[in-house]
Amino acid sequence: METGIPDDATQWLTYWVVFSALSVSEDVFYFIFAYIPFYYVIKIGLIIWLYHPKTTGAELVYNQVVRPYILPYMETTKKAE
Repeated sequence: METGIPDDATQWLTYWVVFSALSVSEDVFYFIFAYIPFYYVIKIGLIIWLYHPKTTGAELVYNQVVRPYILPYMETTKKAE
């Protein structure tokens, strides 16, 4: 994903990274999500927004939320090699 070479797999790789991050946060903060009304309907809408090619929601979430937290760890790994 970070190679800068756009291809069809980039959208799906981005989707799965974002989906995994959301799944982990859902497990950690379940006690909060359990009290949100219509949570599963909202979650289905969010998942559709993430993977739909016209919205590219996963790319937006990855670039603005996930990437700033992951990138420092990737840079330290590259320096160690």
